[in-house]
Parts: sequence; C-alpha cells; structure tokens
Amino acid sequence: MKRKRITIEELAEKANVSIATVSRVLNNKGNVKKETRNHVIEIMQKYDFHPQNPHALSNPESNLLLTCVPDFCNPFYSPVIDGIQKAAHENNYDVIFLQSRDYYTEISDFANILKEKSIAGILILSSVPNTELIRELNFKCPVIMCCEYPEDYDVSYVTINDVASTVTAINYLVLTGCKKIGLMNSSLKFKYARHREKGFTQALEEHGLEINPEWVAHISSINYNLAYSEALHILQLPDRPQAMFACSDVYGIAIINAAKNLGLRVPEDLSVIAFDNTEISIMSDPPLTTVDQPKKQIGYQSCEMLIDQIKSPGSANKQVVLSTQLIIRGSTLLPTQSPALHV
Repeated sequence: MKRKRITIEELAEKANVSIATVSRVLNNKGNVKKETRNHVIEIMQKYDFHPQNPHALSNPESNLLLTCVPDFCNPFYSPVIDGIQKAAHENNYDVIFLQSRDYYTEISDFANILKEKSIAGILILSSVPNTELIRELNFKCPVIMCCEYPEDYDVSYVTINDVASTVTAINYLVLTGCKKIGLMNSSLKFKYARHREKGFTQALEEHGLEINPEWVAHISSINYNLAYSEALHILQLPDRPQAMFACSDVYGIAIINAAKNLGLRVPEDLSVIAFDNTEISIMSDPPLTTVDQPKKQIGYQSCEMLIDQIKSPGSANKQVVLSTQLIIRGSTLLPTQSPALHV
C-alpha cells in the first residue's frame, strides 16, 4: 500500500521546527541555519516529501557547482573541464570535481557531499546507472548532463550525435576502399559507446559489408594497455580487418602501435580512424584521422545551461546537440572523391 504523503504541518512536527521554517526552506527565503536546513531536508527525504517547485531545496546563495567526471585519466575530459571552469569563472561560480567511476550510483553516495557542501547545481559527465538517481539529485538542485545522458528520462544536456558522427567515419573508410572494418569500443554502459556501435553497424549494413564479431572488441575503460592487447589479438587473426574504427584516440594510438609491432604499415595495410581529436591524436606516427568533438564548447555550454537553471528555477529542460567534424590525417588513405565530412 502506498504511503500517504505527509503534510507541511506533519513535516514541521517531525523535524521539530516551525511551519514557517519549513516554508522558508521550501521557498529559499529568509534566514535558516545551515544545520536546521539540512535537518529539514533529511526529514523531507525520509518521508518522501517532494515540493511542487523543482530544485526548491537548492541554496540560492551558493556559488558552488559540483562536476562528476568518470575518469580523470581520459584525455577527452581535460578540455571539457576547461570549458566548464571558464563558464563558471565568468559567472562568478566555483567548481569542485568528483571522480564518480562506479562509486557514485545511488543518492546515498552523494548524501555527505550534498549535506556538507552548499551545492547550487550539478554537472554529470559520467553515465547514470538509473534515472531515479537524477530525479533524487534534481530534488536537491538543478542537474545538467554533459556528453552522456539517459535515453529514457527528460533532463537537460549538451552532447553530440554519436551515431551520425560514426556513420561519417565509416563512410570515409569505405570511400578509401576498405571493406573489412573492425571496431574497438568502450563499455556499452556508456551512451556514447552504444550510439557509436549503432552508427558502426548502421553504416556497414547500408554498404552491405560484413560485421565480423571477431573484429569487435569492448574494453571496460579508456585504457591504452588493454586496447593494445586487444589490437594485437585482432590483427593476428588469419582473416584480419583492413581498417579499425576506435571510439577513443587512446584506442586508436594503441591500434597503430600494435600494427607497427606486427610489421603492418599504417595506412597501407591497416587504416585507423579514432574519435575525440584530443591532443594525443597528433602524437602518433602517423597522426590519427579522428572525429573532432567541440570539447571545450560542450563543457562551456553545459555550465552556462546549469547556471541559467539555477537563476531561473522551474525553467523547461533543454537538449543541445553540437556538430562534429572528421579530421583527416595520415592514419587513413585518401579517397578518390571528397565526402561530406560535417554532421
């Protein structure tokens, strides 16, 4: 049987405060001690009391933003973080960063942070294991997804079209004469990995090309050593691919180095296209052909969107999809004609 929602009067009684204090907490008006405010919020959450105004429990006087990053080792996140910090600084906000990995998957994992810190809003770059987590976090303050987003929940986000970007990359490989194409992907728990694999499959099917499971690898994290080992295995198969699409520049460089270790020439014997266009993409030999994401712009616009929601609580959610561009370098052959490279 569903528990009856408690009234404001009952909430005040259980929190041992006045109705006026509860009202001030709900409406972000008047002076309420931090300890009292946190106590009232705890009672609200305990009895599943949700105010009608979203983000009613956020602190309007706070200038602190929380950014959840899955892994600081991935070079993709550095310019995204730079964009976030630039937008925050321009708007007189400070940012603290949390490496979420798989440690922060429930609202209870965020409890101490949200209790001890006066957080005005949250930016999430990592995948979200369940939509209930976003809903609960949104109960505390505005939440914006950056790059990643849940496909079954209405939330504001800034991202790219991973499917279309991948189709463009595969089409380019086909234009250069590649027919046997493999995939090195990340974990499918990430939206970007699922969508890039979808684009890979879609493009090959449109061209009537084989999707060989032996040429497809899934790696748990953006890790060079794991990618290198997988690349060695795929490239030593009796029937190896002519080209590899990598969902990360880190993977792309690992594939190039594995190929060279096996005596294969890049791009003559193996073409490689990667994703992200991070600084390391020009450090390989040959330099990587890669899909360029507007990384700093993604971070900047996400932070701007978050600050707008902080200043205008209750505003409608927004979804922004930015364009990408395929950057042609030495890891792929040149086609006989120029394709449309913008998506």
